[in-house]
Amino acid sequence: MRNLLRAILGVLLIAFAGTKPAQSGDATFKLTNNARFSVMVKAFSQSRNWQWPSSTKHWTLDDNVQHDLRVGCQDGEKICYGGSFTADDRRHWGVGFKGDKPCQGCCLTCGSNISHSWNLIEGPARPASGIDPGTIQVPFDE
Repeated sequence: MRNLLRAILGVLLIAFAGTKPAQSGDATFKLTNNARFSVMVKAFSQSRNWQWPSSTKHWTLDDNVQHDLRVGCQDGEKICYGGSFTADDRRHWGVGFKGDKPCQGCCLTCGSNISHSWNLIEGPARPASGIDPGTIQVPFDE
């Protein structure tokens, strides 16, 4: 029995000798809700099937103060935020509440103390509006 255990342990040591765990990092999404209703927000990995805070939970931005949403992630991993008033994603920010929308400027690359700020507002896109480049706007329904 001992020889069998030693053999199994030896195989495991050989199997894992050349691998190293993924380095852990973080990314902080600093979001301010300047829309008229509460916004539900999640963060989605673009590198693996993972989301924050979890697959069954979300953050709620129900005021107009900046919320720092920190996610623990793997160094180099691309993380995008997504939000919506409701789970139907009719109006959305970033990659949307389900994480399936295209976006520009809504992602961070995981690392050490990585962060960026966005203001979530409603309205048509106005490039010359004087709003900082981190602002994500949602067009009115047509």
